[in-house]
Amino acid sequence: MEKSLIVSMMDEERVVMEAERCLFCYDAPCEKKCPAHLPISQFLFMVRNRDFIGATKMVRSSHAFINTAGYVCPTEMLCQSACTRAKIDSPINIREIHRFLTDNFDVEDYLSLPPMDKEEVAIIGGGPSGLSCAFELRKMGYKPVVFEEGELGGIPVQEIFEERLPREVTKKDIDFVFGNFVHEIKREKVKEVKPLLDKYRAVFIATGLTKETELEIKGIELKGVYKARNLLRKIKGGENLPDLGERIGIIGGGNVALEIANTLKTLSPDREVLIIYRRGLTDMKAFPEEIERAKRIGVNFYFQSIPEEIVGESNVAGIKVSQAKLIKRDESGRRKPERIEKSEFIIPLTSVVIAIGQKMENLFPELERAKGVVKIDENFMTSIPGVFAGGDVVNGGDTITRAVGDGKIAARKIDEYLRRKRDV
Repeated sequence: MEKSLIVSMMDEERVVMEAERCLFCYDAPCEKKCPAHLPISQFLFMVRNRDFIGATKMVRSSHAFINTAGYVCPTEMLCQSACTRAKIDSPINIREIHRFLTDNFDVEDYLSLPPMDKEEVAIIGGGPSGLSCAFELRKMGYKPVVFEEGELGGIPVQEIFEERLPREVTKKDIDFVFGNFVHEIKREKVKEVKPLLDKYRAVFIATGLTKETELEIKGIELKGVYKARNLLRKIKGGENLPDLGERIGIIGGGNVALEIANTLKTLSPDREVLIIYRRGLTDMKAFPEEIERAKRIGVNFYFQSIPEEIVGESNVAGIKVSQAKLIKRDESGRRKPERIEKSEFIIPLTSVVIAIGQKMENLFPELERAKGVVKIDENFMTSIPGVFAGGDVVNGGDTITRAVGDGKIAARKIDEYLRRKRDV
């Protein structure tokens, strides 16, 4: 197994020493960078004083997917990127400290919740954002009713490589939330929200982006062309993969592209895995930790390469690409690729995996959309009063911690909305 997948967990002494490095900044910048608003300085103070149960209770009550975050949260882009200690030597390893807590201490017996005496709220989607919203609403006394026809947990339990995020880790989060914070689960697919408003005072949509973006080039119909998330689900589910051959091309530069590239390379180190990306290394949207891992395990890259055609007779034999030059930055802040005329060349391949993005399923036609996702206002409310939304279905795809943070904020906004309704 690739070494970075076996993240060495800190022992008690190391965790205390790491917490003692914290400067306990006023208005801690690390907490502002955490989308889930984890009270970092408070739990580090408890760890420093060896109050491990108190610290575990704090992180457990602040983040519905705290076990999962301990393994895959990209802290180098979030809390640790703002750590003041980095100006002296290196940032506090915040993720490893809360992972030490949740791996070693179980605080469910200490759980204390208020009576469930407020309204039922419908939550569509049982992934991180939906369950986070349920988690927060239940803490305020509401009755969260989750609509999810598939497996609870969303992407962490369905698509992230088992050796990077073991299923039992996410299951601890799901069991904790489902067992204590969900009033009822309904195994049905919701396609319209207005009928739910006849029964529920508020609705939260957190369905995520379940469809993969199509690549519209010649040859896409050839045998040997696959979609990345379909393969990731097969791998996570323990299903047999199709024969991908010895030279696999991954098209894309985001987190899904890196996840499938690293997974396939880890499963079969002898085969060649190539990432084909139209922009440059610094323009990739994937987490830096995963890009570094790809380099370390031997994934190769073709940068500034625009896919033009998948070539072959009936099976994939390669992909024709054009070289690109990078010009001024677009609205995302990344450099735009511009095709260089007469620069085409063919990369020999045995299979092609498409990983160029996700999109929303064609649901909820009554809701206003913007750029392909559900449009919300500053209160996380959609174009229909009483209907809220959060997570990937509004931001177009982000981290698990951002999804959890959206669920937390939306729960607070739903509470404010319902309290105003009661006062009328």
